[in-house]
Amino acid sequence: MNENDARRIMAGGLGRAELEFVTSVCAPLYWIIREADGSRRVRNGTAFFLNAGEGIFAVTADHVMVGLDQDRSQHEIEAVQLGCDLKLDFAGTHAVIDRNPDMDIATFNIAKTEVAALGKTVLTGYQSCWPPDPPQKDRGIYFSGFAATNTRWHSRSEISFGAVSGGGVATSINSRDVSTQVERAHLIDVMGLGLPPENYDFGGISGGPMLSVIESRGIRTWALAGVIYGGPNICAEEGKSIQGFEVIKARHASFLRPDGTLDLRLWNNGGAYLG
Repeated sequence: MNENDARRIMAGGLGRAELEFVTSVCAPLYWIIREADGSRRVRNGTAFFLNAGEGIFAVTADHVMVGLDQDRSQHEIEAVQLGCDLKLDFAGTHAVIDRNPDMDIATFNIAKTEVAALGKTVLTGYQSCWPPDPPQKDRGIYFSGFAATNTRWHSRSEISFGAVSGGGVATSINSRDVSTQVERAHLIDVMGLGLPPENYDFGGISGGPMLSVIESRGIRTWALAGVIYGGPNICAEEGKSIQGFEVIKARHASFLRPDGTLDLRLWNNGGAYLG
């Protein structure tokens, strides 16, 4: 179909439905810091819920966990939570399964009942075996995460997070990453909430899911493309952003094993083969 037909279909409800779905499988992973003067601030990343065939586990970016570890060593942490009110215990119930700083992926335990209590969905995906096929260049993808710029304190005991979700095409694929460039000329406000401004700070979406669209025998479905680990933001951290060049980067799903461990051998061998 041509672009006008595609825009009409997306604006007619399909785009909204798919953005709502990718957001339904993820939640903000956040911690509240009490400063020396008694004030409080919050930092967050994103986590999502996956069942790749051997049970449910949660996935985030390793640098989100590193940020938490650093803040624990430097500040008083009042709470570490997932979603609305699930308190995380990384030393016990929600123990880390695996993590790797170079791969920038971390996984931890989560129960099906906990995901349900959060009002969230466990991602499974359309694949006959794990890992799913890699996304195809210039074919559809969706992503979601919780940008910190959308966080709002409503009272001392009430805080809200806003998801930033989007779709487009896989503009770049290599043996370790899949990336999508935010092309503002083609954006459609399918949610009716307005489009993000230029140089919007996406910081906080790390750890969120990127899904690839699959169309097979007249059925449109999805599979996990990767774990978001980098994107456009207005910070000056080298390698994390280029102002005005808005790219969302995800690490291939192939580095995740069905039991939640990470495939370090695949990583050390250079990543997935894309023939």
